[in-house]
Amino acid sequence: MKRLLREPLVHFLAIGLLLFVVYGLVNDDQSDRGNRIDITEADIAQLVAIFSKQWQRQPTEKELQALVDGRIREEVLYREALAMGLDKEDTIVRRRLAQKVEFLMGDASGVAEPDDATLRPYFEANAERYREPPRLSFSHVYFSTDKRGEQALADAERLLERLRTASPRVTQAPDEGDPFMLPRVYVDKRTDEIARDFGQAFSLQLIDLAPKQWHGPLLSAYGIHLVYLGSREGASQPPLERLRARVANDWLVEQRQAADERIYQQLRARYRISVLSEPTGEQ
Repeated sequence: MKRLLREPLVHFLAIGLLLFVVYGLVNDDQSDRGNRIDITEADIAQLVAIFSKQWQRQPTEKELQALVDGRIREEVLYREALAMGLDKEDTIVRRRLAQKVEFLMGDASGVAEPDDATLRPYFEANAERYREPPRLSFSHVYFSTDKRGEQALADAERLLERLRTASPRVTQAPDEGDPFMLPRVYVDKRTDEIARDFGQAFSLQLIDLAPKQWHGPLLSAYGIHLVYLGSREGASQPPLERLRARVANDWLVEQRQAADERIYQQLRARYRISVLSEPTGEQ
């Protein structure tokens, strides 16, 4: 026996057996870790919080068990999907994962709230963006071309003549014309607001009209109008103090976009990218 124990072959076989046992133990442990699903207290708290927010009460014991079973089922199927590689060729999954990375990039950008010294040069460089359009006050009389046909234009011109020659001067829309779904009087409205109601062409016509007079006939998206322009204020440039919240938001958006792009370019530099050209067909 002593002679046998001294044989090199026996030593070799013993060492091999020991390595085999250790390898098996290690791999069993790794396999167990890879197949374990642990539902932690934090997971359960999250399930309870979501349920409580949706139903405005705490889940019962049976409902909580169903929530936990649902989370386990989701995790099992998720891991099986990854094992089968189902995430690799799914466009929706790819886009969702890419969006998550973009969200993380936004969190990592570290852009701080700007102070006035930072905002003022930005505000001045983009002054045209923050310029307020002209403001108008007017009343109008509407003539429906659907109702009156070709006669609408002639009716509008006759009323315009009476309004211009009336004494005392008429400054508000008379109770004539056709019913209109929108107000007959507009006070201190921006031209972009007027354009939303009547169309861009109508709004542009009003800018060039002389105040304190009746004008027309003017065409809108609805038909024909006679307009009394009460007042007009030109475009103005408000101070930074009045628009600070809006300017700060615009600045933050641009800075975060720039930071995201820098991070993306750093990530992109890790890859060797090759775009293979495809046949474009006959020319």
